Amino acid sequence: MFDLLFLIMIGFIVGLGGAVIPGPLLAFVIFDTVRKCRVVGHYVVLGHIMWEGFIIFLILLGLGNLMIEFKDIIYVVGGSVLVFMGVSMLRGGFEVRTKDSRINSSLLGGLFYTAFNPTQPPWWASAGLALLLQGYELAGYLGIATVTLGHWLADMAYYSLVSYIISKYGKVIIPKQKIVITILAIFIITLGIYFIVSSVVK
Repeated sequence: MFDLLFLIMIGFIVGLGGAVIPGPLLAFVIFDTVRKCRVVGHYVVLGHIMWEGFIIFLILLGLGNLMIEFKDIIYVVGGSVLVFMGVSMLRGGFEVRTKDSRINSSLLGGLFYTAFNPTQPPWWASAGLALLLQGYELAGYLGIATVTLGHWLADMAYYSLVSYIISKYGKVIIPKQKIVITILAIFIITLGIYFIVSSVVK
């Protein structure tokens, strides 16, 4: 029991450490909350969990080294998609949608912004793999599930809190929606360019 509590705590701390670093998923949570005028963080995280679960499954199949080997390609493809997403936000993200916005789009957004974040596969194949191995050594497959649960609970707590705060103070943010979305879009574009350049320039 102590081992499981330790693993869920370690998973939570590591997950929180990654969640608080600004990235495309955080930008999407803010963007989607402002656009829909409601709390959507938990739906976004569900999409995020779906993709991370897939990555973990591949790692358990032994494909972690392959992800690291093709890291540069992952960075170029992921960075390019982030640039495209940022440009799309600039072109069509300025209208507030409350009635026609579906929850599914939040879940899919969480999935896509995680899938095309090029840091995801290499991180899980290196630091994430070490975390999974720690879980396996202490409690077998139950340990892997426990440390992963802790990681995902951190994501759920942090992004839901961010979304709640944004929605609660929406009256202040919504009038400045265009400015907020422009800043987020530029951030995502810049991040995408950084990933592309970092894969080319050594």
